[in-house]
Amino acid sequence: MRRMMLPKLATAAACLMLASCGLFSKEKLQLDGERISVLDTETKLRPDYAEGEYKVYLPRPHVNKSWTQTGGNSVHRMEHLETGSKLKGFWESNFGNGNSKRDYLIAQPVIAYKVAFAIDADAVVSAYRLDNGERIWKRRLKPLLKEDKSVAMKGAGLAEYNKKIYATTGFGGVFALDMMTGKKIWFYNAELPIRIAPTVANNKVLVQTIDNTLIALNATTGAEEWRYKSALEQTTLVGGASPAYDPAQDLVVAAFSNGELRAFKGSTGSPLWSDWLAAHARTNSLANINSIKANPVIDGGTVYAVGHNDILVAIDVRTGTRIWERDIGSTNQPWVAGRILFVLSNTNDLVALEAESGKIVWSTKIPLGTASDDKAGVFLSGPVLADNRLLVATSSGYAFAVSPYTGRIMSFVTLDDGVEISPVVADGITILTTNDADLIAYK
Repeated sequence: MRRMMLPKLATAAACLMLASCGLFSKEKLQLDGERISVLDTETKLRPDYAEGEYKVYLPRPHVNKSWTQTGGNSVHRMEHLETGSKLKGFWESNFGNGNSKRDYLIAQPVIAYKVAFAIDADAVVSAYRLDNGERIWKRRLKPLLKEDKSVAMKGAGLAEYNKKIYATTGFGGVFALDMMTGKKIWFYNAELPIRIAPTVANNKVLVQTIDNTLIALNATTGAEEWRYKSALEQTTLVGGASPAYDPAQDLVVAAFSNGELRAFKGSTGSPLWSDWLAAHARTNSLANINSIKANPVIDGGTVYAVGHNDILVAIDVRTGTRIWERDIGSTNQPWVAGRILFVLSNTNDLVALEAESGKIVWSTKIPLGTASDDKAGVFLSGPVLADNRLLVATSSGYAFAVSPYTGRIMSFVTLDDGVEISPVVADGITILTTNDADLIAYK
């Protein structure tokens, strides 16, 4: 997600999410009030092709049965998902504590075996039936030391693998839970806070602490297998990037808060190559933060990674050589589908790029809203590609459907609460996670 320093959008008569309002209803796009430009948002990312010169082709939508970890799977590549053309809300469940003055929800829910799992800001894990939202179980994850109970953002992330739920926490605990009951199977103490969701594949659980230590654990036993320590960064963003892991290539690509991007042999932890998404010289101090918060994506022989500090790269997985780079920054994971790469930039541009060359096909500004007396930041999350629409949500209470072919905003819906976590899609169902810790399911 990306924080934009902007007054919140005006809360016009909000429709009830579970009533007659569809997620992609044909509302007229008209956000009343005076537009406000923030940071670099007046800087338009201009296409490299003339209008109509490049025709976007996408793979056909497919039904994915699961969303097992942040980014959908261990390589963070889900292509084009199928949900149906007219989505309606059909259940809503609250899973605990949401955003507050000292706590934030930072974890995507995961979906497996027709069950949705979520972890709240207080490290309470809950399981819900995907067909009706009925809660199956919940379990509070507790630290070893009493003083760790006061740690903020206790719930860092979830992943499902081999019918186990793996959870990372702000007090440094890594838990393996039985998927059916929530019973603890094993516990690992990383000894430092974790603000990043785990990545699980090939019987390994990859976790990363706030001091930029990457740790590989045995998924069955919880035993540590290898670790790597990157340099510490003093100024970072909340959260971070989950590693990408391609078991077929035995390749792990991890991103760190200091701007380092490093590839490893997954089985042994042996370093293969590295790159640094270092800050360009900018007058805005926020733009100079080196953090890589967006998950890297492994797409066959190419890694796509984007830093907060205005650098988007495509890298050859074998050599670590940059194929291309663009001056685009983001804290949201890029979305790859066929030959197109979609990125939601720090300047609130939704951009489609040719994946092979990095050329911009189209670019669209996502409306942030209008002036109000409530001074707060606006966060953008997404995109997710489902049934020929790119879904983008905002912390100010809007969800937009954008054409992946032209960048035209097709429709939007007003939500009852803000959304700062990217939507997830599985089994034809789309789930939004609100700031109040509500799961809203659409089908």
